[in-house]
Amino acid sequence: MSAQSRARDTVSIKLVFPLRKLKTVNSAAHAAERSRTSDIGDAPIMRRIKEMILSGELAPGERVTEQGLAERLGISRTPIRHILPNLATQGLLEPVGKRGFAVKSFSEKECWEALELRALLEGQAARLLAQQGASPQVLAALDECLQSGDRLFAERRLRPADEQLYGIMNEKFHRLVVDNCGSPLLKQIVDRLNLLPFVAPSVLLFDQVGIARAYDLLFRAHGCHHAIVEAIRERDAARAESLFREHAHHQRLSMFSRSRNGVTTAEPREMDPKET
Repeated sequence: MSAQSRARDTVSIKLVFPLRKLKTVNSAAHAAERSRTSDIGDAPIMRRIKEMILSGELAPGERVTEQGLAERLGISRTPIRHILPNLATQGLLEPVGKRGFAVKSFSEKECWEALELRALLEGQAARLLAQQGASPQVLAALDECLQSGDRLFAERRLRPADEQLYGIMNEKFHRLVVDNCGSPLLKQIVDRLNLLPFVAPSVLLFDQVGIARAYDLLFRAHGCHHAIVEAIRERDAARAESLFREHAHHQRLSMFSRSRNGVTTAEPREMDPKET
């Protein structure tokens, strides 16, 4: 073999190996991007399944399968295949058999305790936010929540579709206060408490408490939203904490109504309206 041929082969080898390495790197990057995109695309589906669990639409102990959920939601099994193990990691599902899952059961006592703890912690979050002073951006976002709620009550009645709209607004309101209080540990604990049925601020059940009863409860609760924002804006920490803890009483009333309608299993204790 001539020197010129050997040189040509050497150049060819040097070119081939970097291309193979580049192809491997690109494949890994594409896989990571596909996974990230899939997670983003699956978020609404995960949120819907989570709401089904937290609201009791998927009952405690109920077997959950990819095929069953896919048919129920009118989607393919592919995203559900990734979502179910994630929900098990969050504590909402538990493994059953080799590849199956069932909705994890929580006692009513656990749900009541979680709701009371959430009230204490969110009250502390409101205190911290008022003490440090909310930024103009946070105040603007809170005001936007108030305006969204005001629009829902403008007609002095609620429609069934308003359940989801109020739940989204309410969850955003609570999240703004907790996320901006300056305590990552408090946020982590509240996030964990919100994984219990009927505890998360987004969970409402018009069909269980009745739409007329829901209007009364939510109208008063939204009045608390206005008072809380006013206290935070004025940096009145003690009042912000007290109002937020009292705000949880409206959810306790809603939970008590569901219990009387047979949604939960044990007899709840009725809370004193003055208890905070």
